[in-house]
Formats: sequence, C-alpha cells, structure tokens
Amino acid sequence: MLEGLLSKEECAGCRLCCSFESYDLLDTPTVTPDAAEKILKEHLPEQEFFGSGGSYIMKMKPEPDSDIHYCPLLDHRKGCVMGDAKPFECRIWPLRVMKRGNSLVIALSPLCPVISRKPAELIRQKCEELADAIFAEAKACPALVKPYTPGCAVLCEENLHRKDK
Repeated sequence: MLEGLLSKEECAGCRLCCSFESYDLLDTPTVTPDAAEKILKEHLPEQEFFGSGGSYIMKMKPEPDSDIHYCPLLDHRKGCVMGDAKPFECRIWPLRVMKRGNSLVIALSPLCPVISRKPAELIRQKCEELADAIFAEAKACPALVKPYTPGCAVLCEENLHRKDK
C-alpha cells in the first residue's frame, strides 16, 4: 500500500517491524479470521493464535537467549512469506490506526528508521491518499485500532461522531 513512499528493498533491509520484545507483544499485528485461515492453510499449518471472534494475534516464540520475538511469517532471507497478502497492519506500517478521544487517527510510528529520512510532505500526501481505505478497514475490523500512543505523529483524523460518516 505504501508504494511511492517505502520500497520493498528499504523495508527488506530493516525488518524492525517484524520483531518484538516481550513488553510489546500485544502490539503485534492483528490477523482477521480469513488471514488466519490462509496462514494455516498455505504457510504455517502449526501456527498458534491468541484471541477469538473477529481477530487474532500470532503466538511468537523468543529467539534463543534473547527477548526478541520474530514474526513467524518472516523468512529471514526472503521477507514475509505472505508477500502482498500480509496482514493489513503490516501493509500500512509505519502508519498505525489509533483511537484518540472521539477520533480515529492515522499516526506515524517513530520507530521506523527508514520513514524518518522521507520528506514530511510526501508522508502526509500518502496518508491522505490512503485514509479512506485505512479508516474503512479499521471500521470493518475494530481490533486493528490501537489506543493512541503519545509520541506518534497524527497525520489524519476522522471524528467518530460526525453525522456525515
């Protein structure tokens, strides 16, 4: 989704978004039931998930002698085994859908080292292009929406109580 902003090569050279420490495991990508089924059927038949109903997160095991947990979908040589069908949150990273007060916001994670080198206007423009699709996905799967994290720059906002929405 972020073509023109981040290249596959830039992302492949980093993969920070594919690793988590114990304290941020709840921040791992939300997986819809359809995506979970695809993961089990086509990629990782032994994968375990936490959650129920409309959303899941994947169980991740720590690396030996480390607190780093890599996404089980990450092939360290090839990248995400799901390619362009990766979970929604992965496709829009480092953009995040968050709830702040009575609004849904699209915020920029300060953790992505690649995006910090991009012009702010280019980032905002891409966010505005994608906002309708991102907000629609968040409404279809509310588990994608995380609480607002201070320090994340808000790029787009949608008031949840507007009458025209």
